[in-house]
Amino acid sequence: MTDKPVYRVGLIGGGRQGTHHARGYQLHPRTEVVAVADTDSENRELFMERFGVPGYATYTEMLANEDIDISAPNLPVKANPGAVIASAESGVKGVFSEKPLAGSLADADLMVEACASRGIPFAAGLVVSSHPDYVRAYKIAAEGGIGQVIRINLYEDNKQVGTHGLNLARKFANKADVDFVTGFVSNDPHGEYEEDYGQGERWYGGLGGHIRFTNGVECFSSYTGPDYLGLEVVGTHGVIRNIHNTGVGLRMFRTDNPKDNPELLEVEGTFLPATPSPRERDEEGWRKPSQVMMATITAVAEAIDTGDPLEVTTGDDLRHSLEIAIAIRESARQDGKAVRLPIQDRGIMMYPEVWRWHYKKEVYGEEWYREQMTEHVKPGEKYG
Repeated sequence: MTDKPVYRVGLIGGGRQGTHHARGYQLHPRTEVVAVADTDSENRELFMERFGVPGYATYTEMLANEDIDISAPNLPVKANPGAVIASAESGVKGVFSEKPLAGSLADADLMVEACASRGIPFAAGLVVSSHPDYVRAYKIAAEGGIGQVIRINLYEDNKQVGTHGLNLARKFANKADVDFVTGFVSNDPHGEYEEDYGQGERWYGGLGGHIRFTNGVECFSSYTGPDYLGLEVVGTHGVIRNIHNTGVGLRMFRTDNPKDNPELLEVEGTFLPATPSPRERDEEGWRKPSQVMMATITAVAEAIDTGDPLEVTTGDDLRHSLEIAIAIRESARQDGKAVRLPIQDRGIMMYPEVWRWHYKKEVYGEEWYREQMTEHVKPGEKYG
């Protein structure tokens, strides 16, 4: 038990991921689920039955009728900005939305400002960058644990508009501003039409390039190899690395005397080992919430308590990673010319995968969605 306040949570979106998030809030000692808003009546009715809370067809109704402390939007990216901004304007104390953040910097700016101007902590994304091991790694890098950080090698295609890899790179660069970006893409840098969406794929394909931070750190991002997704944070006295940008398994290697003894030795026991992440179920049959989810909920509750900045990934973090991703594509549109940040045209659109931009049930159909929901309901329960 805790003598700290228990915060009332309203879920916006009670489908696949919303149900998973709600279970995390239900188990956390600092939060309780009190309402859901979902335009899909099947999702809404099942959520209401499972969690014993009132349901609303729109988040506007829920925010107007319920005393919500933490708003938890779990929506397609297209709808995310409106939900976050409305939540902030309604007077909630905290927001934890899913990823990616938005399709334009203009929307991202409005979302961040709506929360920041009201002193509302805004966590964003169920992402490994919020894991306690990564928070520890950022501090080690910033405090000279591998010497002065000079380079970050990133291996991935940044398909979620920078949510994972570019976000990690910026954090390991101590969140320095970006001076300029040069970039390349695997497909058409000029194609960008929501209507046909490249037959379901991102028109621009993979994103890669060179990011120069104002503190001198350079990031080289490539989708051409190696086969694994990973990163290397290179310092004057060592390296922090992982081969999975969405999982744990960080490792640190260092030397105290790089000039005379350049061999890097592993500093064991610093981070958790890499482990498979199956969708395990608990004794009641629920899919288990991850450590990242529970750590993020804790961080939001404590930020509400204290007013201190969030250490987990924030809306502002994902706004910056979106800006870097856009800069990479804009550079590719100009045959690799350097693009300086901040980007002046905040209205430029950058769509993530179609199934993240739109509602998955509408993209893949009801049969697919029903099958997917079996991962998010208890064995024996029915959906619809």
